Amino acid sequence: MALLNEQVVLLRERAMPLCADGDMVFKEPWEAKAFAIVVTLSQEGRFTWSEWVECFSAHVERATNAEAEGRTAQTYYEQWVDALEELLVQKGVTSAEQIYAKRLSAFKPSLGHPVTRT
Repeated sequence: MALLNEQVVLLRERAMPLCADGDMVFKEPWEAKAFAIVVTLSQEGRFTWSEWVECFSAHVERATNAEAEGRTAQTYYEQWVDALEELLVQKGVTSAEQIYAKRLSAFKPSLGHPVTRT
């Protein structure tokens, strides 16, 4: 837990996230998009970087606790997206209902591509 607290302090001191080697590495394209959205919204003043760190840190802590208890935890960028959604709702940028509807629509087939049944 002390390590997590030290990381939070370091993140709060930075204006932007940095990597040790200067390069960002993402496993999937959506991870890069999620990262860019958080940075952009912070730069636009939708929330401060300190607010982001506080919210994201809580998600990381929950995932860490889940793993310690032997439960499956969300991936790093799943935590990232959930923290972003939570912060946007807190700030009144969107609502939980709008987020739920958007997530639900992502799983529906497109109107131009009918689902075939086997």
